[in-house]
Amino acid sequence: MPQYFIPAENIRNGEFSAGPEESLHIARVARARAGDGIDIFDGKGNRYRAVIKSSSREAVSGTVTDRLPSPEYKTRITLCFSAVARAALESVLEHCTEAGVEIFQPVISARTQFDLLGGWERRLARFNQILMSAAKQCGRGRLPELRRPEKFADLLISGGPAVVASAEGKSPDETAGGLAGKMDVRLFVGPEGGFTKEELDLARSRGAAFMNLGLYTLRAESACLAASSALLTRLG
Repeated sequence: MPQYFIPAENIRNGEFSAGPEESLHIARVARARAGDGIDIFDGKGNRYRAVIKSSSREAVSGTVTDRLPSPEYKTRITLCFSAVARAALESVLEHCTEAGVEIFQPVISARTQFDLLGGWERRLARFNQILMSAAKQCGRGRLPELRRPEKFADLLISGGPAVVASAEGKSPDETAGGLAGKMDVRLFVGPEGGFTKEELDLARSRGAAFMNLGLYTLRAESACLAASSALLTRLG
């Protein structure tokens, strides 16, 4: 069953009210009517079962009946990914939300080909809509965060456990073993062509771990999903 986004301030005293956009989706697209059960979430980690009392294209409201499980990984992955072509970037946001990434941090690196900073504010609404749709689809209770692009070197220097996806790295099992007990991990995935030697040397000098993703070369967007899933399923 799909779930619908209801801001936390619209869930009070056992009642909920949907905003105009979500009301239109519930009433018109899903054709839900009074008496129908739906699943809702507030984007802050809470999911509920609810029953509709009133349904129109302008407003849907109802009663919260049960709290639903909202599983989360104990490890927070910040995916630091070098900006790729727009379609590939949107794929990263969608599928890595489904995988469980907590924070998306676009990276400006030497081989970055897609200028995200130009028109960032204009693109932000589209990107956040992709995150919202993916969270609805996969049953997450918490919406991931999308941060403004930053330079590769600045992110490394900021400190904290870091993993770089690289053919020179260790297996995911070995990498995860070295991160045992770490609750916040930054995962770096390069653009097409990968990070430069200078960037990789900087990562080593800052103590970053290197993780291999297998025998074959992956597209940047595929590497983001593979690396995120590899770490989250092992670290939990």
